[in-house]
Amino acid sequence: MSYRGILMAAGLLSSALVVAPAFAQGQAIVGIQTQSNYFVDGRITAVDPTARSVTIVPPDGTPRTLSVSTAAANLASTKVGDNVALNVDETRTFVLSGPNTRTPQSGNAGVAAAVGTDQGVAGAGASQSVANWWVTAVDPRANTITLVNPGGGAVRTYNVTTPAGREQLPRVKPGDGLTEINNRVAVVLITPK
Repeated sequence: MSYRGILMAAGLLSSALVVAPAFAQGQAIVGIQTQSNYFVDGRITAVDPTARSVTIVPPDGTPRTLSVSTAAANLASTKVGDNVALNVDETRTFVLSGPNTRTPQSGNAGVAAAVGTDQGVAGAGASQSVANWWVTAVDPRANTITLVNPGGGAVRTYNVTTPAGREQLPRVKPGDGLTEINNRVAVVLITPK
């Protein structure tokens, strides 16, 4: 394995270890992956083709910067000032904990490493955000779970996408805690309005 591969593996492992001890205390039950697809309408205020990102201001006035998938072929023709509808694909991975189980503190964790080689310096970095949610409803027949962030925000319903997560849905009850350990939000289509 190359130095780069070793560093990436160490970085990801270290990042995961930041979350693991908190789950060991309350014994996390199962991992659940969800997926949802929705539209965000608004005006483009920034386009970064190198980073493949756009910033949009929806009607509520709160700017959002989103990554753009390679599937969205028209990023190059998107300009500041365009009114668009963004088709967003959101995938989240959660760890379920039963009622009264202590969950890790919300926040961001990161790790970076560098090593000198005869070719120069090689490095790697990884970051992870942790957020806690409450289960408000679960429908195993529809493979959906409804969540709310305890700090406030909208109630959201997600489709459970993994077979393992679907098998565990009957164990999930309103009031259970879910800790988000990974999320990916990407624009998959940009439609001019």
